[in-house]
Amino acid sequence: MSTIPNITVTGWSNSGKTTFVTQVVKILADSGIKVAVIKHHGHAPGGVDQEGKDSWKYEQAGANPVILSSSAQYAIFVSTPDHEPTREELMERLPSSTELVVIEGFRSEAEGAVEVSRKATGKGPKLSPEERIALISDNEELCAEVAAQGKPVFGLEDFADVARFFCSYAGIDPTRVRG
Repeated sequence: MSTIPNITVTGWSNSGKTTFVTQVVKILADSGIKVAVIKHHGHAPGGVDQEGKDSWKYEQAGANPVILSSSAQYAIFVSTPDHEPTREELMERLPSSTELVVIEGFRSEAEGAVEVSRKATGKGPKLSPEERIALISDNEELCAEVAAQGKPVFGLEDFADVARFFCSYAGIDPTRVRG
């Protein structure tokens, strides 16, 4: 079992999860915190590689894994026809130097999650009060309700405050966060 601290972020599609978390990850990384992200891609069946690309063609020919490399980064595509990897299995593959993992998705495997909720989606909350660790939202009524439950509430522009909250939650000194 991985010992890397992690925090799960969830919300309805188009609620701004990735946009928000990207800003928080930038603050964490710029502060010298070694942060990784695991993003669950559950929107469509199939893999994450792009059909027709060379790496996809190699996989179709039977190669497993396929490593795609450039001068700036590399990706390892591993076919998993027998089962989708769990978040725990994916976390075990991260470098030991990782200090914090932010997980977008895999909510059913989490003990709780930070919810991102925007009024513009036209949907209510995704999580029950018991599942919610904290809320990031522009919905004043929902924010008041969650705050009354004694849980942290943040606005859609509170990137540095959320970065500090993530650190505190993970047992990392929040004063390391710059900004």
